[in-house]
Amino acid sequence: MRKIGMLAAIFALTMLTATVCFAEALEIVDSYPRDGGTGLQPVNCAVKVYFNQDVSGEAFMVNNSACFRITGPEGKELPITVLHDSKDTTMVLVVVNDALEEDTEYKLTVSGEFTAAGGDVLEDDSSITFRTRSTKNDGMTSMVMMGVMFIGIIIFSSRQMKRQAQKDAETKVKNAKVNPYKVSKKTGKSVEEVVKKAEKDKQKKAAEEAKQKGQAGNDKDGAEPEEEYSANLRVHGPRPISAAGSVYKSGKKAKAEAEAKRLAAARAAGTTKPKNQSAKKRNKNKKK
Repeated sequence: MRKIGMLAAIFALTMLTATVCFAEALEIVDSYPRDGGTGLQPVNCAVKVYFNQDVSGEAFMVNNSACFRITGPEGKELPITVLHDSKDTTMVLVVVNDALEEDTEYKLTVSGEFTAAGGDVLEDDSSITFRTRSTKNDGMTSMVMMGVMFIGIIIFSSRQMKRQAQKDAETKVKNAKVNPYKVSKKTGKSVEEVVKKAEKDKQKKAAEEAKQKGQAGNDKDGAEPEEEYSANLRVHGPRPISAAGSVYKSGKKAKAEAEAKRLAAARAAGTTKPKNQSAKKRNKNKKK
């Protein structure tokens, strides 16, 4: 049992030693933009550098910030700010403080003295070259895209206008009156057949239009609209009560006729005292 325990301890120490011996050396594994990349914006330019180890050690931050340099085409060093990301401890962000020139090549250099949080050193200098984009080309591209969109709108509008004109022409032809003699001569059918067909098409169209109007007049729920109520009744003229079927007689007409006969008889008899006549009018009649 003791021998087995000693063998296990030796095996564990061997594995730990091998892990330390074969640990990966500190190196740059990726960047944005990558080496030789193009199209970086000249304003607010920033380069991301990714390592294979944790590089967020506070003890080495000041020294590591001095390990980055960005130079222009003539080797002029530009002012930069080095930032670390708390979420991604393997990434370092190098921000250029000034705006860069358009369509120009720049170079980022990382010193071999750059140190990881665990103490490993980069050892060899590394460099990344990149090129900024031309905003003039961006403006030209935008103008070309706008031109293409404008042409597309014109083509689409012209097609819509042609379709509408064709639709209007077809409607006009359908609504035009049919000359049965011309149609008969053109199709070889008899005039009666042409007239019947035209009348049938007309009735069919009228039915469809009435159906569409009826559907448009209904409410959204499908209920028919209520008729408007008005308390004002209109008549063409006065009518006797007998026109409505009544047989009631008030006697006014008979009294009026009797009074008219009496007056006529009085005038014919020449009486000086007609009934219901004022004294002034009787005196006037006496003078006559």
